[in-house]
Amino acid sequence: MRKAYILVNLGAPEDFSKGAAERFLREFLSDKHVISLPYPFRKLLAFYISKARGARYAESLKQIALNGKHPLLHYTQSLARKVAAKSGVPTFAAFRYGNDSVESAVDKARSCGANKFRFIPMYPQSALSTSVSAKRRITRAMRRGDDCKILPHYFDNPLYISALSNSLRNAAADADCAVASFHSVPLSHLEDSPYREQCEKTAELIGRKSGMKEVKVAWQSRMGRGSWLGPSAEEVGKSFAQSKGGRIAVICPGFSCDCTETLLEIGRDLRASCMACGAKDFKCVPCLNDSDAHAEMFCELFERMK
Repeated sequence: MRKAYILVNLGAPEDFSKGAAERFLREFLSDKHVISLPYPFRKLLAFYISKARGARYAESLKQIALNGKHPLLHYTQSLARKVAAKSGVPTFAAFRYGNDSVESAVDKARSCGANKFRFIPMYPQSALSTSVSAKRRITRAMRRGDDCKILPHYFDNPLYISALSNSLRNAAADADCAVASFHSVPLSHLEDSPYREQCEKTAELIGRKSGMKEVKVAWQSRMGRGSWLGPSAEEVGKSFAQSKGGRIAVICPGFSCDCTETLLEIGRDLRASCMACGAKDFKCVPCLNDSDAHAEMFCELFERMK
């Protein structure tokens, strides 16, 4: 049996047009794991939100473009090439929403003769709206007789923790306050889910490995109403800036590649809020992206999935 590795990330619009942004938002928000509403209401809400936010989302994408692409697409594809070069195993980038789809990546692997598939969803901590959704999409792409394994999470992997800790030290060795900001989820998604505990464990391990006295856990990117995980990154950052006025470093360990949530929500908007509240300095630690350390970590994780 010939083996293939497939990295699965969230995805992004294929270009920076309003239409592409609307199509991506509509597909993303139509996922029952993202919005837990009955199908007709979910589709209607996805259509309404995509129309209302498409133009603004497209403009935000233009601000973070990297070599003419969304950074998440660029870095995931670059990582796949690095993993293939280091491991000697054909490696493909796939995306839960948009192109290249999971099905497309599997078809490419099959054309190379593969029927032994190893998948890693690029979500370190397991959540309903990310890992579970990706797993179900992967399962649909498989055929009877395929040898398929999916890694559920890697929130405490030593190479992952070491790479993040090194990034934190290198970017903000003199920080007075370190914040680990994770994507918030509705509290209803935490039923029978280890997401919050895994995020908190990741932050604890980063603090221990980096030598930081404390890494505060915060939550970002809340969507809509209802009860979500908190406190928000804005609340934590502004509170420290107002009370201490020191140097703040924010790392986003739940995001494998930089995107609007890290580059704009944290790197631009939260930075502006904290500086306006009296912070002396603000550092947004880059995601691991397509770094050699990130590629080596994925090589090891795939190898362990024999």
